[in-house]
Amino acid sequence: MEGIINEFLALHNFQRAWEKVAEKRGCAGVDKETIDIFARNQALNIYQLRDDVANGSYEPLPCRQVIIPKKNGQSRELKIPTVRDRIVQQALLNVFYPVMEDIFSPASFAYRPNLSYLNAVERIADLRDEGYTWVFDADIAKFFDNIEHSRLLQQLRRHLDHPGILCLIKSWISVGVMTDEGLVLSQKGIPQGAVISPILANIYLHEFDEIITAKNLQLVRYADDVRHLTRC
Repeated sequence: MEGIINEFLALHNFQRAWEKVAEKRGCAGVDKETIDIFARNQALNIYQLRDDVANGSYEPLPCRQVIIPKKNGQSRELKIPTVRDRIVQQALLNVFYPVMEDIFSPASFAYRPNLSYLNAVERIADLRDEGYTWVFDADIAKFFDNIEHSRLLQQLRRHLDHPGILCLIKSWISVGVMTDEGLVLSQKGIPQGAVISPILANIYLHEFDEIITAKNLQLVRYADDVRHLTRC
């Protein structure tokens, strides 16, 4: 664990995190600091940000609410962290993803390196060819919005048992979202739009993957979309 923390706080890791965040661009958060503004003095900004995290003075800001209209007339809410918060989340992700990749189930296909929905489709096709023709299709309604914080942190503790890191993640998921009506806090849910959220979602459902696959049931899961296949 000490090695992971040291790697997380390494200046070169924060530099790499900044490069990934800058490459994806994205809009500003509630502080209105854009990628371009941060880049004007990036060396000093990265050093100060890493130093703030290391000495415990770093505090994330609320997410910015962005409403995306859908073709069906409904809308999707994104919660966008600030550029600085995205960098810190990416820095942790850089060192945490390799640890979890050795643990995650082969039944899980979303938000993982070198995997996509196409791999999930191919796996389902392979199972069909093997005679698995009955499919139970499930979608967890409003999954990201209903993740229980206490249970998520309990699951995280199994793999990343460090008080400082757990407090950091807790602050990211409980910081709230700034809407037109003001700051909204919630006791559950993780922000769609945050860098750290995809891996947290997979960790939250990892126990589910273990339980299903331990029963020799054929499972294909892409985020909150679940396919369970059986033979006649």
